[in-house]
This record gives sequence, C-alpha cells and structure tokens, in this order.
Amino acid sequence: MIYIFISFILTAPVSAKEFQVGVSPLVIDLGTLDRGEKVVGSFFIVTSSPDEIVVKLTSSPANLDFFKKPANSDIVNLVSEVDSSVWVYFPDNPYVLKPANVLLNTKGGTISDWKKVNFVLEIPDDAEPCYHAFRIAPTPYISKDSGSSVSIVALVAITVKFKVDGVCVVSGNVLDIMQGSSANDVILDIYFQNTGTATFSSYSPDVAIYYENGTLVDTGRSGYVSVSPDEIGVLSARFNSDKISPDNYLVNSTVFYNINSSSKQVMLSIEKPKIIPKVEASRLDIARGNNMFWIILIIILVVAYFIYRKDAGNTRKL
Repeated sequence: MIYIFISFILTAPVSAKEFQVGVSPLVIDLGTLDRGEKVVGSFFIVTSSPDEIVVKLTSSPANLDFFKKPANSDIVNLVSEVDSSVWVYFPDNPYVLKPANVLLNTKGGTISDWKKVNFVLEIPDDAEPCYHAFRIAPTPYISKDSGSSVSIVALVAITVKFKVDGVCVVSGNVLDIMQGSSANDVILDIYFQNTGTATFSSYSPDVAIYYENGTLVDTGRSGYVSVSPDEIGVLSARFNSDKISPDNYLVNSTVFYNINSSSKQVMLSIEKPKIIPKVEASRLDIARGNNMFWIILIIILVVAYFIYRKDAGNTRKL
C-alpha cells in the first residue's frame, strides 16, 4: 500500500557527501468531496541522512496522462482539466526534517527519520463536478547549519486525485470552419464549443484541405486551446498560401479533447491573404503625433509670453 521513491545527489566537491530523501505514497486518493468542503491530506517524507534537511513544497496541475493509466481507465472520460493546484495550500512551508530515532512501521518495512507533511485542499463553491488531480513536488536541500554546501535533490512528485460530487459531462462539438485574417499565410479557424460540464484542452492535429473532386491539397494542425463549459474556442491552423490558390475547397477538421473527438467537413471559399500596410499606417500615426506635440508646445509658449508681459506691465506700474 505504501511506496517509497529514493533519489540522491552529490553535494559540492568541497564536501563530498550524499543524502537520500523519499516520499510516500506517490498517489493520494481523497475520495469524493463536496463543493465548499475543506479537507486535510498528508504524506510522509523519509530520509536516511543524519543531516537536518529542509523541504519546500510546490503544487502544479497534473497531466491528463495520469488518468489514462490502466488504474484510472474507468474514469478518464469524467475528468476536468481545470487547474485545481491553486486550491491547495501548505500550513508549514518549508518543512524541516531533523534526525530522530522514531520508527514508522509499514508493510514495506521500518522507516526511521520521517516526517508527516500536511496540506489543505479547499474546494471552491463553483468547482466542476468531475475528477480532478494536481501534483505536489517536494524539493529538499541540506540546511546550511549542517556545515556542508547546500545540495538539492529532485524527487518524483506526488499526485493527488479526488472527485467533486455531481454529474460530470465531457462533450464538445465542431460548429464551423472559416478563413481567418492573415497578411501572408492562409489561416483556417475551427470553432469548437464545449457542450459539457468540464473544462478540457482541445486541439486539431488533422485539418485537411481538398479539391472538390476529393484530391488532397494540404494538411495542417492547430495548437492547444483550453475550453470551459458553454465556451466556444477558436483553434487556428496555418497553411502556406503558395500551395492554395483562391478557389472553393472541401475542408475537414477533427478536434480531439479528453479521449473523445468531433469532426466536421465544410465547403469553403478560400481567398488570397490580404497584406495589411501596417508600417505605412504606423508612420502616419507617428507624424500626426509629432505635429500635435509641436502645436501644443507653441500654444503653451504663446500663453506663457502674454502672461509674462502682463506681469511685467503690472510691475512697472507699481
């Protein structure tokens, strides 16, 4: 039930010493939680080093690949990719691990020099009712008081998973494909709507342009776009305009999200990209700005001159 990962690294050459630090367990399942609930989780930091060790903790989003493992295959389609790592905080950070003779008995054996580390997870009131996961990365280093140089160890991060109670729906639909604006290349925008209750990352690795007779002209791919529930994301794919002349084409796009996909084919009239004269426009704006500056400066000088003459005349009368 409990696993220990041991990593080690050598310190500076002046004081050639090694120390070992591990974490246990590597996966924490907090079960099903309610919106607005606050729960305390814990894990162990263990070491065989006689030195005092300081451990700093940081949290970060977990990758969807964690839910694609065989152990989570039955829930992978019920996952929200919203960043839940911002919901966690650590009461004490960093933690100090001091040498001790207290033993921790586990099924894997007896562990000495261990410390129980707590973290607090607070579920927002508007959390999406799906499975979530985040990572806790411990970064240990020898305290300066130990008399040796500071040395950092890289450990495998702990993954924390949990489910926010409620009905989770992961679904999406390609609405349309249109040509976007561009000065040089042909840009095709795929409009994709999240029709479910979970935030997910979407992308289209297969955007294909065909002649009307079905002959392939060119293929492209979009970048990743995070889409929230009821939101419409725009996935853009770029094509070389030298390969595509203005004409009518069949365009097909398959958008992948979570472990699902949605496809759409449309007839699209692709136009030649229009070059926007940005440089000329910017120069004109600069010229106008310079002229306005000199006009305002002349007005200020004229007003200052008349005020000076009026004050000088009043002084002579006195």
